Amino acid sequence: MPFINLQDYTVLDHLLFGIGCFFWVIVYILVLIKIRKFKFVEIPMIAVSINFAWETLWSWFFVSDMGMLYVWGYRSWFFLDCFIVFYTLRYGYKQLQLSVSQAATRYSFVAYWIAWLVILYFFSLKFDIPQSGMGGYGGYWCNMLMSSAYITLILRTKNLEYFSLPAAWLKWLGTFLVTLFCFNHEQWKGEWFLYSLGIATAILDIVYICIFYWLKKKQTANVSMG
Repeated sequence: MPFINLQDYTVLDHLLFGIGCFFWVIVYILVLIKIRKFKFVEIPMIAVSINFAWETLWSWFFVSDMGMLYVWGYRSWFFLDCFIVFYTLRYGYKQLQLSVSQAATRYSFVAYWIAWLVILYFFSLKFDIPQSGMGGYGGYWCNMLMSSAYITLILRTKNLEYFSLPAAWLKWLGTFLVTLFCFNHEQWKGEWFLYSLGIATAILDIVYICIFYWLKKKQTANVSMG
């Protein structure tokens, strides 16, 4: 396999997808910094489980056809996500509204991860292997679920300090660039199912960012009144 596949993908394809993926690496790092500081995982637990399942499969079971750069790029996501998973097993119970033990939360997380592994394995065989070659369809399903779950989590969490606004912007920008890559890639011209996943995810990310600013403004107003 070449380091970068320039036979099936253009230079612009690689720039859009590569930069978008790099922004996601920064997102993971920013999330980990917040976790270390506040001992709270801002990524919703269900999203961590499905994301880790996708990364497990596309790092070690399936291979991106975009080149070895992306194979190891996916694996860098996987290794960073291992730390996020570790902290989710430690602090994930704090996301829940009900009083649930840490042990029960850990068992639930592992069960989610295994279930998503099975679902995404067959989903990848059905859609990604024959149609995308780099995990795009499954990756967008995971991303869209994460974006929607982020909204509910921030609305029910009282402390905005747990969440990173720069990470939110970089998540949106990274996904936006990958969506532009999907529109640009010749093999996917007119593939509106894939486009719709990217557009829906972008809308959810913008909604989340707007809610973040709204809550921040509301929190500032309450402090001023106090």
